[in-house]
Amino acid sequence: MAGTSEGAAGSRGAAGSRGAAGSPGAAGSRGAAGSPGAAGSRGAAGSRGAIVDAMPSRGAVPRGGAAAWVNGWRLTAKAYEPLWRHRSVGLLTRGAFSTERELKTLLAWTGSVAGAEVLDVGCSAGLYARTLAAEGAIVHALDASRPFLEEAARLAARDGVDLTLVQGDAHALPFADETFDVVVVGATLNELADPQRGLDEIARVLRPAGRAWFMFARRAGPLGRPLQALMGWGGLRFPEPADLDAWASRSGLVPIRTEERGAVVLALYGRGQGAPAVAATSPSPGWEGPTPRRNRRFNWERRLDGEDGG
Repeated sequence: MAGTSEGAAGSRGAAGSRGAAGSPGAAGSRGAAGSPGAAGSRGAAGSRGAIVDAMPSRGAVPRGGAAAWVNGWRLTAKAYEPLWRHRSVGLLTRGAFSTERELKTLLAWTGSVAGAEVLDVGCSAGLYARTLAAEGAIVHALDASRPFLEEAARLAARDGVDLTLVQGDAHALPFADETFDVVVVGATLNELADPQRGLDEIARVLRPAGRAWFMFARRAGPLGRPLQALMGWGGLRFPEPADLDAWASRSGLVPIRTEERGAVVLALYGRGQGAPAVAATSPSPGWEGPTPRRNRRFNWERRLDGEDGG
């Protein structure tokens, strides 16, 4: 969920997921610590738990609200998954849907992910990321909150799965064009200061025929509106499915399937034939590193291999 800057983004309350690990030491991206194998791309072996620092420069992306500040707390990161994430979907649907069913739907809709390159945007403590990695996916989990990424690393080690953890912003994804087969977004949509820019970035990093999964909280009924109004003060928004359709259409994503479960919306989109051309320079403007020569290689790996920035 915390895919936007200001320490993290989002309430972990709408309902989201988070996680990932990476590493660069000597020439790590934006001063990140760790060894290249820590969670290096494509399942490289090494020290687990290292986090690649790929945060864009301040001012390059929209600022988050109060929720982003709270997501930077270690206590929030520790409490999020056990106290909220595993209960949130059931609460928001009044018991009609559960987190277990949500994860089964995620796997069913995204299809076989064994060997697929997957990005979890706003990964939080890594629930989606760990679920997909357990199915054989090669997962990069991105979040703006370092405490959440540290918690994601701990839970991934507990579950015995490998994640590449990246601290970055959903408005400026630090990846090359057409890098991922699948992008998953668990409630980060509720936290984006600029949803259109976030959707543009997701479409940019998706490969042709790639799939994007979204889970988010929509506007509530009369009883829930006062609480949502308060959460809106903290920087959260509660879009309707039609809003997501509009943002996705402008990004070149086409709807595949949408289901509404009370206040929770599940949606799947694909890269359409009419998708706008990807940017000539990749990744997005917020990223200060050199553009990778190949989509299957990232900036920190190139530097560690001694390649130049051309």
